[in-house]
Amino acid sequence: MTRRQVSLAHLTVLDTTPPELVAAAAAAGFRTIGIRLTATPSVGVPPYDILHEGPLLRETLRRLADTGVSVLDTEFLRFEPEQPVGIPEGFLEVSARLGARNVLVMSAEPDEARTIERFCELCDRAAAYGLHVCLEFAIYTGVRTLAHAAQVVARSKRPNASVLIDALHFSRSGGIPAHIAQVDPSLVRYAQICDASSDMPGPGDTPALIREARTGRLLPGEGALPLRDLVAALPATAPLAVEAPCRALADLSPVERAKRAYQALSALLT
Repeated sequence: MTRRQVSLAHLTVLDTTPPELVAAAAAAGFRTIGIRLTATPSVGVPPYDILHEGPLLRETLRRLADTGVSVLDTEFLRFEPEQPVGIPEGFLEVSARLGARNVLVMSAEPDEARTIERFCELCDRAAAYGLHVCLEFAIYTGVRTLAHAAQVVARSKRPNASVLIDALHFSRSGGIPAHIAQVDPSLVRYAQICDASSDMPGPGDTPALIREARTGRLLPGEGALPLRDLVAALPATAPLAVEAPCRALADLSPVERAKRAYQALSALLT
């Protein structure tokens, strides 16, 4: 097994609450995780409230302490044009209490200037909690490509700003591993890894692209993405978070899905 740190992204076992996520990750061998602090029942996330002091937050903190699992990132924030407040109350505070190192954000703002304005505000607020902000791009959002995300981060001029490369979104936006060398490696703090079918949705078919991202990914090694080349192009110290919700595995227990994700990512890295 490589020395590169590996993490379990919540989306891989999205039907778990945060304490259940910690337990599943620990049982599978993961030492780090990504936690969704904002539950979305419409996409299969059980409704829960971890943004306020209460039993769920306390139990999550207890399980992190008991297992030694740490938090790589919390997610996810989204800039919506019709919602001027993009940071839920308590999100940054709870991220810091959980020991997270990064927070993840996407932008649905069609106007780049507005995206940059909101991104700068988030970075400034996150800095007060010692958090880095990772901008994730996808072809169906306001920040569509790796080059575009790197441009937004550069224009923000914030020391805690970085780019999040998700293998699926990177591929579907036309990215190839060689493109990663065009980005300052210090901007890539970690990456999300999954595989995908060679039969990709059309670049303008947003509903199909979103469905694929939420439930149609594959475990590393089961699809057509050039993952070994992608990983080789990333900074050698960048952690990898497996984010692979698979329809074919949906009936398995969260622990079993986490174990398969760990095994698949381990095989990719050996």
